[in-house]
Amino acid sequence: MTTLETAKKSDDLRIEPSASEPTVVITRTLKAPRALVWKMVSEPEHLIRWWGPHGYDNTVKEFDFRVGGKWKIESRPPDGRVFNFIGEYLEIVPPERLVQTFGVEGMFDGKFAVDSLTLTEVDGKTIYSVVSRFDTAAERDGMLASDMEHGVRQGFERLDAMLEDLQAKN
Repeated sequence: MTTLETAKKSDDLRIEPSASEPTVVITRTLKAPRALVWKMVSEPEHLIRWWGPHGYDNTVKEFDFRVGGKWKIESRPPDGRVFNFIGEYLEIVPPERLVQTFGVEGMFDGKFAVDSLTLTEVDGKTIYSVVSRFDTAAERDGMLASDMEHGVRQGFERLDAMLEDLQAKN
């Protein structure tokens, strides 16, 4: 069994496109309190350590964490290509809600999803739930076809390791 197959069996990640709307809902339970998960999504020095698949090197190019502020993360896989993820913060309600636009330079140019993240704490764990809304179902399907699941799954694996490490130190 591959590492990815093992990970799929050991977590509760769900990536669900809507049949009636141009949305995708991603949910995952994290073994950490909400305040710590919020730190991981709202502080750039933490965010770049778990962003994307294993082996990707990330650099914060812009991170103005306020409503109306812009963000940009440069992501480099081992093959040397460069992906620039960009967006704008639309709503910030610590430590429970973050709404932002999400785009990729050079891919889907000029098109942005609106990602609405909700963090809900239950028994010391955090339910991470994000609704990504696209303008059309075709745009949503294009994102799903881009191997998004691979990046999301491995990003959560990286986040799990960080959360475990940080909690062990406290």
